[in-house]
Amino acid sequence: MRQTVRVGAKQGSCHFRKAAGCHGRVAAAHLWPTLERRDMADSLPQTEEAGGRSQRLPLIDAVRGALLLAMASYHFSWDLANVRLVDWGVTIDPLWRAYAAAIAGSFLLLSGVSFRLAEHRGLDPVRYGLRLLRLALAAAAVSIATYFVFPDAWVFFGILHMMLLASLLAPLLVRLPNVLLVLLAAAALLLPQVWRSPVFNGLGWGFLGLAETPPVANDLVPLFPWIAPYIVGLVAGGPLAHLDGKPRWSLPQGTHWLAWLGRHSLAFYLLHQPLLYGLAVGLAMLIPVNPAAQRASFVADCRMEYERYGATTDMSKRFCDCVATSVDDTGIWERRDSDLGFEPLLATAVQACQTPPGTLTDPVAPDDEN
Repeated sequence: MRQTVRVGAKQGSCHFRKAAGCHGRVAAAHLWPTLERRDMADSLPQTEEAGGRSQRLPLIDAVRGALLLAMASYHFSWDLANVRLVDWGVTIDPLWRAYAAAIAGSFLLLSGVSFRLAEHRGLDPVRYGLRLLRLALAAAAVSIATYFVFPDAWVFFGILHMMLLASLLAPLLVRLPNVLLVLLAAAALLLPQVWRSPVFNGLGWGFLGLAETPPVANDLVPLFPWIAPYIVGLVAGGPLAHLDGKPRWSLPQGTHWLAWLGRHSLAFYLLHQPLLYGLAVGLAMLIPVNPAAQRASFVADCRMEYERYGATTDMSKRFCDCVATSVDDTGIWERRDSDLGFEPLLATAVQACQTPPGTLTDPVAPDDEN
């Protein structure tokens, strides 16, 4: 049986990628992580209401600021695990995945609330158009940059793309009654859980989130299910819209800095991850190798990619633990960087641990990857 388990550049254990026959470029930096697989979809928080006047609800800004801090805590935890300083299982632990999903969903919900508020005040076509243009340019820049840095896992539909699509749909969605919006949100949330099709495999339809085998991407935030929290935000924003002209909720003492952070969320979003990842890399250069963290990172990457091709949790655990155990006595976990000398050992371990044979097949053969 020929089983290739391909690991995306951002996810990746160099050792496992070598074992799996993936010859993709190793990521030199990590600028656009995800909540997922990865189950994490990072949300781009808004810096302003989507097209309305400059009036703001301080409480919403404060909540957004708190979410920014939560996002940074997840990203830094991911960074520490990625450079193998910790063995927290950030990419596979259900609690970590739930934490990431909650943060991403909350950002999208706030985005929907903001659009509803802007629409209630009277949508300014110029401001709305400029916001769409900024999102489109930023999304295109991310796609182009990641294509060159991570050719095996470039971002073709990440959080910026999702925000752009949601913003395009929002003027139509806000015209629907709330009951119908709630039903649409429920359908969007459930659809990818109950139905997927190989017809939607590949990049062309990857933005829908209905592929039987999702494409590899450093950040994938598809329409289904991630439009659901945005729609919920449109519904929740209705009652808040009627607060216009009334006294705003005062913030508790000592929390105004959170509102300030929420008002500058775009700058925070763009700057925090390069800085945090650089800090993690610097710490990795100073702190001795932790073999347990090295091994845990390998197993996490292995399991995440193996499950992407249809393996159950038990199957991926048995396979990846088997591979790791097979090379425990080789000294492989004493190094952070890949070593070509370990490639034959890993390749042998991968081949020996593939059970049952013929269950899973990677659609991309090793000879097809560069």
